[in-house]
Amino acid sequence: MFYKNLKDITLPTMKGRVAVKLHMGDTGSLKTRLSPEDVSIIVNKLREGGTKPFLFDTTTLYRRARYTEEGYANFAREHGFDGFDVIIGSDNECKDIGGYGVPKALLAADGMLVLSHAKGHSFTGFGGALKNIGMGCVNKEGKRKIHMLSKPVYDESKCRQCGICVDACEDHLIEIRGKKIVIDMKDCSGCGECCKACPTGALFQKEGSVEESFDRFNGAAKAIVSEFMEKGRPVFCVNVLKNITERCDCSENPGRIVCPDIGCVTGENPLKVDLETVELIKKKSPSALDWKTWNLFVKKAENYFG
Repeated sequence: MFYKNLKDITLPTMKGRVAVKLHMGDTGSLKTRLSPEDVSIIVNKLREGGTKPFLFDTTTLYRRARYTEEGYANFAREHGFDGFDVIIGSDNECKDIGGYGVPKALLAADGMLVLSHAKGHSFTGFGGALKNIGMGCVNKEGKRKIHMLSKPVYDESKCRQCGICVDACEDHLIEIRGKKIVIDMKDCSGCGECCKACPTGALFQKEGSVEESFDRFNGAAKAIVSEFMEKGRPVFCVNVLKNITERCDCSENPGRIVCPDIGCVTGENPLKVDLETVELIKKKSPSALDWKTWNLFVKKAENYFG
């Protein structure tokens, strides 16, 4: 369902402790991510309905402020979320759900509200509810499992050591050593930015690898949603179409605003919520984001949520 304002949203009946799955941004997106004021609107609505909401997220693959539970908790406090009950999922205290490690702190909730900032994404083309669940609800090993297939392949014979890939990697995982480049593959997210930037084709992704990663991505999201729903615990999605940037909230530079603010989209099916969100963005700004990559992602998502 579409709403022009966050305050107008009607939430379903939920009970007990509700996890508000939220990406709390990074240093580069503090002005464009969902603000603590935005989040307060949803949290207060949940409290008025008799629930006990808490904000939930997981740690990152890249080694910045949110790499550890303590680091993320400190980041949240320092950037406006000190007045909320915040839980950062443990990488170790997890349950295997569909082959992915999901923090037990999330699975202990009586329901989940997926609160997502609509924006571009270097890996999937668009980031909304599915990205918030499939990537945001699993531990580091789960993230590596999803990303490992699309990591770059290096053809040293084509490399000119120009350093363009070094600058393209926001996670600072590439360096030039002598007459070749070296990539820290352990924490590589497989976003493909280095491959897109390489002028000689020395870095490339294997054919079909991105689609396989998208399949794992959506498989993880489906497994998590099913785990909640099969036990009678509701999952509800809210996408906020505000400050829509070129890249993700986790980026050091999320880029320019590519579309005017539109409103909010809600629903139980994360794919349908994302598709409605994308159509609204396209109507306002047809060339705003990488729709070609997003369409590849949707083909895989339809196998799970169609």
